[in-house]
Amino acid sequence: MGASRRDRTLHLRPRAFTLVELVMVVVIIGIVAGIAVPRMSTTATHASANAMQATLMNVRTAIECYYAEHNKYPGYDPANGSANGVHFVNQLTMYSDASGNGNATRSATYKFGPYLRKPFPVNLANNLATVHVKETRAAANPGDGSVGWVAVLSTGDFGVSATDAQLEQIGVIEALGKAGARLQIN
Repeated sequence: MGASRRDRTLHLRPRAFTLVELVMVVVIIGIVAGIAVPRMSTTATHASANAMQATLMNVRTAIECYYAEHNKYPGYDPANGSANGVHFVNQLTMYSDASGNGNATRSATYKFGPYLRKPFPVNLANNLATVHVKETRAAANPGDGSVGWVAVLSTGDFGVSATDAQLEQIGVIEALGKAGARLQIN
């Protein structure tokens, strides 16, 4: 026959979650977060290391293009031929004449370049865009991390200036990776 009044009220009462069910959901969310968060932070670190590698490759390519048009590497002061970081940046990011003098606009005299877009890339390990230019590979290096980049005037070599800790922070962990970033300057 029909259900008693008491049975009907039991079915109409809203059902709530039990404490055990809530604890299970919280545990599952914790496990998923414990797996996902480290993977996301590792991915961001790898992205920084890959960006550093791409920047090195782009600048090294720009240096070779400059050399092909000027028959010398960027980074010299056109007035006296000495190594100069400001001229290095300008010679790669501005139009230049045959002597390496920079100009913001293209003209018949300033017909070369620019080889990189402004602003000059920032070293992701220490957030510096400054360039130390040294005459030869044997010349003294600046302190690691004191400038963004190091260039060698006589060979066109280019590398990062950073401490091991700074390189590790952006994901360059292996010694070979660190040497690769610095290979051109040591």
